[in-house]
Amino acid sequence: MVPYTSFSARKSYLENNKDLIYSFTRATQRGLDYVNSHSVEDIAKAIEPQFKDTPLNNIEKAVKSYKNIEAWPKSTAFSEKSFDHLQDIMLDYGIIDHKVSYKKLIYEK
Repeated sequence: MVPYTSFSARKSYLENNKDLIYSFTRATQRGLDYVNSHSVEDIAKAIEPQFKDTPLNNIEKAVKSYKNIEAWPKSTAFSEKSFDHLQDIMLDYGIIDHKVSYKKLIYEK
């Protein structure tokens, strides 16, 4: 799993907005649960209003591609292993020049 999408905030923001962070994380997890438990057709119909100029057939093809490569993780958890894998990719492409410690960047309650 490559955690290509993440959200960041200062530690103080996380600590001062626990309810908001919890709600956001819970909503994100619900979205992941939905895409991991519903058919391509169900997902395409659910997101169709966001793609008004795109035929439903094309949306279904895109969703199917994402499902086929297991693009949606099962959980919002950002593991050390996946973080290290992401950094390997970024190193290979010259986006970063050294790795950063997981423990230094990831805030775990």
